[in-house]
Amino acid sequence: MIQETDRITDAWLRSPVARIQPSEVILITDFDGTLAEIVQDPAAARARPESLEALEQLVRLLADVIVLSSRPPAQLEHLVPISGVRLIGDSGRALPRKAHKESLDRFNADASKLLERFPGAWLEVKPASTAVHFRNTELTGEQMLKLLHPLLDDARLAATPGRKVIEVHAPNAGKGTALAALLPIEDPGAVVCFGDDENDRSLFECVSRLEMPHMCVGVWSPEAPKDLFDHCDLVVPGPAAASAVLQEIVEWAKQAS
Repeated sequence: MIQETDRITDAWLRSPVARIQPSEVILITDFDGTLAEIVQDPAAARARPESLEALEQLVRLLADVIVLSSRPPAQLEHLVPISGVRLIGDSGRALPRKAHKESLDRFNADASKLLERFPGAWLEVKPASTAVHFRNTELTGEQMLKLLHPLLDDARLAATPGRKVIEVHAPNAGKGTALAALLPIEDPGAVVCFGDDENDRSLFECVSRLEMPHMCVGVWSPEAPKDLFDHCDLVVPGPAAASAVLQEIVEWAKQAS
């Protein structure tokens, strides 16, 4: 159930994470749709100032603060200019091995020609994946996937639909895989994560399976699949409410430290 802002405090304090020392907690958050509102032009997206302020304080209070986004790392450095925040771009995907890199290159060439038929659609080529953006078209995600399907056949690539974007990448790669590899290094006492889109599903699933105290915060939008937040402990209505949760965590951490 989506929690209104005035009920967020109780939801956070009831979380098992709130019983752990802040210095043992790591926080992982998405960027677009979570720290920032979704906008027509991704280049115009900006994090909510109160969310950045909360992250800046949490860097000093928690074990680690991580922004795990599908954006390229260089963009994240500009969008989240906070010393101490760990920025992981391209959904944490490793650079593809030779076969997948060649497949991505072929896909990019073929998809570029295909999208010429659909003004407003465009490719964003990243180190380990490609994003097919179509927010400025009238196409649905299902329609775009159908158009791209022939290009993905025999390409050994996976396609993950999102909010008017489709991520094309090597199979079995994404945020959940990245976090699973990171956790043994971090060795936290608890984990809290935030996300809003299909590419956050594997993150929610990974965190929800942890034996340590954890909390998944889903950031709802009308574009989110109905089952996206099935593994979430708290669902809030948009980035403004996500910011309110971050501020609650700041207040809790200050008192508990």
